[in-house]
Amino acid sequence: MSKSNRKATVRMEEGYMSLSIDYTDKADRATICDTIGDVEHELDVYPEVNHKRNKNGGTFNVEFSEEVYIHSRIPGEFVEKVLHKLDIHKCEEE
Repeated sequence: MSKSNRKATVRMEEGYMSLSIDYTDKADRATICDTIGDVEHELDVYPEVNHKRNKNGGTFNVEFSEEVYIHSRIPGEFVEKVLHKLDIHKCEEE
């Protein structure tokens, strides 16, 4: 877990990639949401984004599964930018 209590996990399969960002500080919700939105506008890419809250914080899931993303580097670039802006230096890979 990073200094800011955020943890990122990347999942990759053929034709699918997702980024999950878990947080335990409820104040991080807005920061993570805004960062994802900023990167969407910056790259003009709009993946499916889901947010689930729980009593300890929550999880944002960003999923790339559309054909337009499958044969490009856009999902990887998107993930790198989000992680960099959130100051997450390492993520789990599944």
